[in-house]
Amino acid sequence: MQDGIIIIDKELNFSSNKIIQQLKRKLKLKKIGHAGTLDPLASGVLIALIGNGTKISDFLLNEDKTYQVTIKLFETTSTLDAEGEIIETQTPFAISLEQVQAAIKHFTNLTYDQIPPIYSAIKVDGKKLYEYALQNQDVEIKPRTITINSIELIEFENDKIKMIVNASKGTYIRSFALDFAKQLNTIGFVTELRRLASGGFDLSRAKQVNEITEQDIIPLREVIEIAQQPILKFENTLVFEQGKKVKLDLEIPHPIVFIENHQKQLVAIYEIDQFPIYKSKRGGLNN
Repeated sequence: MQDGIIIIDKELNFSSNKIIQQLKRKLKLKKIGHAGTLDPLASGVLIALIGNGTKISDFLLNEDKTYQVTIKLFETTSTLDAEGEIIETQTPFAISLEQVQAAIKHFTNLTYDQIPPIYSAIKVDGKKLYEYALQNQDVEIKPRTITINSIELIEFENDKIKMIVNASKGTYIRSFALDFAKQLNTIGFVTELRRLASGGFDLSRAKQVNEITEQDIIPLREVIEIAQQPILKFENTLVFEQGKKVKLDLEIPHPIVFIENHQKQLVAIYEIDQFPIYKSKRGGLNN
């Protein structure tokens, strides 16, 4: 079976790991992983990494992601989504479309330090945040710098907002929902969440697990092309396979480049060190 990725349309009420294990059993795969989890509440694009596809997971995780999210206002929950218990409520008040549009303008192209939700898998001192929450233990949650690239309003009622959000890696939409509600002087939580795209991979190529076959594996080289990343071809790739630093005379200093041999086999990923010097980020893509 070839190396590559499969775009899954993840169903609701299943963990990402359970979906991946279902696919592993169905296609009898030996090596499988995924690039970015989705909560059980969330559906949509989940990228499965097949064989040596697991070696490009860091690259795929760096991509921006697009979500359709519905936010319920005037209430919030322990998990910042519908799975948690309601922990705070407010008396509803009128919110105008102009206020919502102003909040959208505020967040568009905004880079800020976001505080991840306590119910998340981020590790602090070797322990996941949700484990601290379940044990009612205090823990310092460090903010993460994220960027909200764009927001498109789909539907607005006084206590409900549906929108499409494109954001950088590491963005927690549950935290964004609370941040957006605060901009409207209230509180909120996520009631529906669907990932529409991860980088250049969207729902147009996604299937649910019961529909997927081996024919749905996107080969590694095609993955890189779809992501519009540079692939450099060399007759002799030994220096790259050995992981040595190299000088690459490129017109544009790309942060990451992919190296292939004369047989069009990907052999390594190199990242910029001090231009024009590049260093090995990942090898062994062809074995």
